[in-house]
Amino acid sequence: MRETKYGLIAASLRASCASLPDGSQLPSEKDLAAEFSVSIMTVRRALELLDEEGIVRRVFGRGTFVQRRIVAKGDQLTSFSEDMQMRGLRPSSRLLGIDVIKAPEEVRKDLHLGDGEKVVVLERLRLADDEPMCVETAHLSARFSDLLQAGALEGSLHKVLAQHGYQLESAVRRIRAVVAEERQALLLGLRAGDPMLRVTQIFSDRQGVPIQRSCSDYRADRYEAFTKVRRHTESADQGS
Repeated sequence: MRETKYGLIAASLRASCASLPDGSQLPSEKDLAAEFSVSIMTVRRALELLDEEGIVRRVFGRGTFVQRRIVAKGDQLTSFSEDMQMRGLRPSSRLLGIDVIKAPEEVRKDLHLGDGEKVVVLERLRLADDEPMCVETAHLSARFSDLLQAGALEGSLHKVLAQHGYQLESAVRRIRAVVAEERQALLLGLRAGDPMLRVTQIFSDRQGVPIQRSCSDYRADRYEAFTKVRRHTESADQGS
């Protein structure tokens, strides 16, 4: 599919912002329109896209400024590695532990496992440009144990699964606020009691079979979630 004009401009500005200090001011919309030979509306749409991604901050009457990038999780299915790469950040992982245990009750239900079934539990520290972003705990059926032991767990777990024929196509996501406990705070460079966002996701394959349950505790200062919503026509007609 052909890239839109505003998408190409956003990609160019995204690359420029990566090398600019936090707080740097971008040229005005008028100047950017002249630079890229497009309309101000096209430039504005590109800047809105970067704003949604947390790469810039737009201040009415003042301009557009580079900001310390916040990862904005949208309504598409993407892995941690994909999220970071789309924002010009280098993803990496540090393996904290891997084990095979009896599935906890909530994991058993989410993965549709039988009583007494075992799961492989994988804990990793996820980083962006070597800065800690979240502590992730993933559960999968124990039948994946050999695959995970052999996989490159410093990278994308979704990629490892896809390479073995398990393409994750959908997910159910739950997000809530929590506070950092001492161990999490130490790993993420926070203080105990600092706010975090806990993102729990159940990933399923093309047939709708649950494959992976992940629970990730994100630094609240580097992560946000957004969803596009609209009112159903029927509901709108009934409104006042």
